[in-house]
Amino acid sequence: MTEIMTTETLALRELIDARRDEFQVLLDRYAATNPKLFGSVARGTASPGSDIDILVEMDPADGNLLMRASGLLEETRALFGRDDIDVFPVQLLKRPVSTSALEDAVAL
Repeated sequence: MTEIMTTETLALRELIDARRDEFQVLLDRYAATNPKLFGSVARGTASPGSDIDILVEMDPADGNLLMRASGLLEETRALFGRDDIDVFPVQLLKRPVSTSALEDAVAL
């Protein structure tokens, strides 16, 4: 079955794809792995006001998790030129948010 996506979803995914290599550099810098989209962009239902939600894995053994997550968020927003991007370390998500986010998640 063909997946149908809104034009906003396609545009946001194209934006991410256009900067994929630069985003990978940021992920490496902050020791973040396994990036996944979740929310409306992952489901294909993004609308004009939708934000971009990204889950990552960050091992707490690699350094202060909150500081690394904050730095990654700030630099990701700067890279894409958007303040409506959120990057969440899966280790900091709380249930039931984490359950629904993980159910929606699609690999980047």
